Amino acid sequence: MNTQISTRLGRLKEVVDKPYPFVYGGWKSAVIVGLAVFLFLFTFEPLGLNRFPGNTFFYTLGFGLITIACLLFDYWLINQFMKRVKILWTVWCEILWNIFFLSTIAIGNGIYNAVVGFFFFHQDIWGALQLSNAFIVTFPVGILFAIIFALSRNAGIKVMQRDNNTVDAVTGSQARESMDFICISSVNKKDPDVVLTADRILYIESMGNLLKIHYLSDEAKVTTRVVRNTLKNLAVLEHPDLYRCHRSFVLNRRMINQINGNSNGYMVKLMHVEDEIPVSRKYAADFIQMQNADRTSYTRQET
Repeated sequence: MNTQISTRLGRLKEVVDKPYPFVYGGWKSAVIVGLAVFLFLFTFEPLGLNRFPGNTFFYTLGFGLITIACLLFDYWLINQFMKRVKILWTVWCEILWNIFFLSTIAIGNGIYNAVVGFFFFHQDIWGALQLSNAFIVTFPVGILFAIIFALSRNAGIKVMQRDNNTVDAVTGSQARESMDFICISSVNKKDPDVVLTADRILYIESMGNLLKIHYLSDEAKVTTRVVRNTLKNLAVLEHPDLYRCHRSFVLNRRMINQINGNSNGYMVKLMHVEDEIPVSRKYAADFIQMQNADRTSYTRQET
């Protein structure tokens, strides 16, 4: 019995530790969720909303607006966190993130409902502030929308992987024959390989036994793919445009926009990328020598 429980817990841990695509939320997604909350409450009037003595339209609209405000704050907070903390986003992170933003929405709408109850029902504002009820209402509805969103996102991921598999099948032989194409394989054979032209790769980030590949999509948007592998196993490091500048980073030399620092270490700003890429002291001297050689070569070409 204990063995079965341990096995199931191990499988559960494998699932929640799997990489999961992190999506930066914006005002559009906040407005869509807030509008969905408003329409749901206004249309179905659950939990006795039909007994509200005032204007039901504006009352339920208030819940939608509070939801938008909470989400905008949550999106800003998580975006700031992701910029400052290097973390691999997993299924477990996504679960915690959903619990967090549903909690903030519940608290915000609970406070709003308490204020409305105080003015319209003359309730004591602390008595009206029944956050437990707000959580009971918010979480079932929120989880429903979260599941729908996750299913639609997973469907999009499967389509993207299918397209990537098609690209791999077409360009796989070219990648082996040409230095213009780069193939990054996954140790897990179930995962599709990443096949890209060198000029689309921005940088590669190592996180344990996983690699995050940051590149430009066909629409010139910064995109990230995660594969199970390590930098030690990458043959692509032999490509002249890719340079290992740190034990955890490989950058595309052609994407360098700005360099700051000194011989003890540099920070590199790449085109299309907000985060700076570190160049450790171990690679600093070779990196600057390489950059100077590139500038000399470029000057000669111009003359």
